[in-house]
Amino acid sequence: MANGEAATGYEQVKEEERKRIGVEPACGLAISGGGIRSASFGLGVLQALVRTKILKKVDYLSTVSGGGYIGSSLTWFLKRNFPDGSSAGLDVENFPFGARLVGGRTGAKRNDILDYIRQHASYLTPGRGLNLVSLIGVTLRSLFVSLFVYFAVLVVIMWVLHRIGVFQAWSTAELAGAWPLRGVALNPAIWLAALVVASLAILALVFSVRTLLGSTRTGKRYARSIAGQRLTGRLWVTVILLALVGSLPYAAELADTGLRLAAAAGTSTVLGVLLGVIEFIRAHQPKKSSGGLASGARVVIGAAALIYGLLLGAYALADSRPSIWWFVAALAVALLFGLVVNLNYVGLHRMYRDRLMETFLPDAETVHRGEWEPATGADYALLEEMCDEGNPRPYHLINTNVVLVDSPTSRYRGRGGDNFILSPLFCGSDATGWRSTDTFMKTGSRGMTLATAMAISGAAVNPHTGVAGKGLMRNRLVAALMSLLNLRLGYWIPNPSFKKRMPLPPNFLVPGLSRGVLGRGFSEDSRSLELSDGGHFENLGLYELIRRQLSVIIASDAGADPEFRFGDLENALERARVDFGARIRFRPELGLEDLLPGSATGVLAERFGLARRGYAIADITYHDGSTGTLFYIKSVVTPNLPADLYGYKSANPAFPDQTTADQFFDEEQFEAYRELGYQLAKATFAEEAADKLKTM
Repeated sequence: MANGEAATGYEQVKEEERKRIGVEPACGLAISGGGIRSASFGLGVLQALVRTKILKKVDYLSTVSGGGYIGSSLTWFLKRNFPDGSSAGLDVENFPFGARLVGGRTGAKRNDILDYIRQHASYLTPGRGLNLVSLIGVTLRSLFVSLFVYFAVLVVIMWVLHRIGVFQAWSTAELAGAWPLRGVALNPAIWLAALVVASLAILALVFSVRTLLGSTRTGKRYARSIAGQRLTGRLWVTVILLALVGSLPYAAELADTGLRLAAAAGTSTVLGVLLGVIEFIRAHQPKKSSGGLASGARVVIGAAALIYGLLLGAYALADSRPSIWWFVAALAVALLFGLVVNLNYVGLHRMYRDRLMETFLPDAETVHRGEWEPATGADYALLEEMCDEGNPRPYHLINTNVVLVDSPTSRYRGRGGDNFILSPLFCGSDATGWRSTDTFMKTGSRGMTLATAMAISGAAVNPHTGVAGKGLMRNRLVAALMSLLNLRLGYWIPNPSFKKRMPLPPNFLVPGLSRGVLGRGFSEDSRSLELSDGGHFENLGLYELIRRQLSVIIASDAGADPEFRFGDLENALERARVDFGARIRFRPELGLEDLLPGSATGVLAERFGLARRGYAIADITYHDGSTGTLFYIKSVVTPNLPADLYGYKSANPAFPDQTTADQFFDEEQFEAYRELGYQLAKATFAEEAADKLKTM
């Protein structure tokens, strides 16, 4: 851990959780990521577990991303009363999302909470002025503020470079005998870039000559070889940066007039912005690979265009207004907005968090009226207050990913991070240690709220991240582009291993510029860390349940998997084996092959490509020899479902793997996934194979 300030170890976390739960934990439920699709499906699974009297036996609830929407909603309503004032619970009669008499509707078995969520599933555009235009407007506002700050920083830098003569041409006319260079006039940056290139050429020749000395290498020579390889890379980066800066006067000269220069800078910046937004949208789409050549070209062009446009505009402004007052004004803007503005509030995260909170954590009166209103209660509801002694089970683990792409530990660096939990008792990870939630991020009476934790777990779009640590957003150029545009849903937190709070909130300069734009310093040794979607580490929520060696684990998987590659399952099982020594093997008679489309028989099965079953069962062998059972429920279409689901499938062939980019569900779409989750989970625990769970 970072600087000697010890945080809590996992054994204490486990012991405190056991005390809170009140019994030796045996059963856990995991609800996967997948946005509103997974939340809808997971709701149906919860309803089936209540009907089969299994949910009240669940000790842990582990959620990721979209699964956290409905998981947090359950946690919220178990803490709060129903709209009619009665207590929520895990029995059929008082389950928050069950059919019951509420709101004084005599004789009508309805549920106001279920109706409210179903009718507001398009949570990003709830109405009353919060529509698609406002969503785009907030995105543009975030983008503008970010570019405004970073442009001011560039103006300050360009003003200084002007003053020290970096852009003033140096002529070689007076150099006698230097015929190839005679009369050439270049600025110092270009000359220096040329000098570095010449040095690299000389070093290359020296290296080639040294190979004549033989292949035997001592330890010192080997170390020098590594240092030389590292130096070569850094020198080429220096050449690129010097050439980029040095080219600005010539680009400005080609533009010829101030108007044309402004147009060139603006066009370049806008092109970069547009391509950045394209990558933002692409990040929501299911991908067969990490991008390909076309995507890579867009990344390079977009990042280069944006950066060069900002540089050119800053150069032009610094060149045309050399007064020191322009420098002072730009410096004031950079410091004021760059240091004071809180990145957690000015970006897209806050909007995303508020819309989720209003749909899944609404006030009782809002639910009773059935109309959208601000969620004033959840806005201040602390995570530490959830799953208290009065109603501790299921104890909620909200999974996120802590970004560690620069970690000195190869395991964290290669994966892009570590699983970071947010829970009522503790927040933290293996990499950082854990801190008690009642002290973590505490400022006065404010701390981590349930709504914020839910939104962090679903921060799918964020620089330096990707599903299971892979993907386009981990590309350094893409990450730089997204950071410049502030296209991020992640959240900055203090490192749990540091007791002292940061003197300033996370801002555009620290860590926004140092880590976000420049992309350096994402490690467990940093004072501030960034959290993103839990699916960027493991998208099923199995990781923490397997760590706790539970005897029964139920997994609801509604992640988009149109090609049935079982990628999220594969990633979870691999990390469970590597990190915890747990081996999970599916039973031959209840394996994954029966979940594949086409495994069922019959006319209807051929028409819709039905799977034989919607679940598989695996045996878990933990590192100490203890055993457990995994019930894996996957969103597939099977025989013996209600007719309306086949009708929806006929009209929407991609069901139940419609893109995660679609976060605007209508009532029909929400209901299709909810009913599918209910039917599959009910079938799972109606079978003889579920007897072990029923007798716990």
